[in-house]
Amino acid sequence: MLVKFLARGTGSARDAAKYLLGELDAAGKPREGVEVLRGDPNDVAALADTLEFEHRYTSGVIAWAPDDHPTDEQIEAVLDEFEKTAWAGLEPDRYAWAAVLHREKGGGAHVHVLAARCDLETGRSLNIAPPGWEKTFGPLRDAFNHEHGWARPDDPARARVEQPGHRAYIEAARLRAGLRLEASPRDLIRDYLIQRVEHGMVSNRHDVVAALREAGLEVPRQGK
Repeated sequence: MLVKFLARGTGSARDAAKYLLGELDAAGKPREGVEVLRGDPNDVAALADTLEFEHRYTSGVIAWAPDDHPTDEQIEAVLDEFEKTAWAGLEPDRYAWAAVLHREKGGGAHVHVLAARCDLETGRSLNIAPPGWEKTFGPLRDAFNHEHGWARPDDPARARVEQPGHRAYIEAARLRAGLRLEASPRDLIRDYLIQRVEHGMVSNRHDVVAALREAGLEVPRQGK
């Protein structure tokens, strides 16, 4: 399991909510399943779009590799701890968020999180994923991965066999999500390909085309 926040949040929260609830993914393919697990994405988006901050919402993803097979109860437990961690010390009436589960073919699953960046009591900006957020959410991720034996991208013992596949799956899922959530797809695609290069999964033109297609992107016919 991996917890990751997208770097942006300045675009339309309404468009983000529409994507989360849509029956089609970013590649225009039908999703295996869509289920709202927390809050109402449309209500969160409506609130976020009224904020006058530059960054009006936070979007993130909690993703499982296909061989993790999380149960409904396990996913609920992860979301409970995620909420306690993200808004530690705050009562539920002081923040607005939603979580939507997407099922994928092959057994994969990921939960999209959409949160208005505002303390509803004070009206001040509230960022649940400031720089260094990994130190806050890393222990949560590690605890659940250890408890359930889920794929860990930071586990050296599993690096050779499981890590590349898990990374590839997560990176492709993040790109598919981000293309609809953010207004700068070029940056997302660039970052996605850079990650593939750093992980040793892209070394030539053929690998680039394969990586883009894995993320559900249409690639024009390649010349010889």
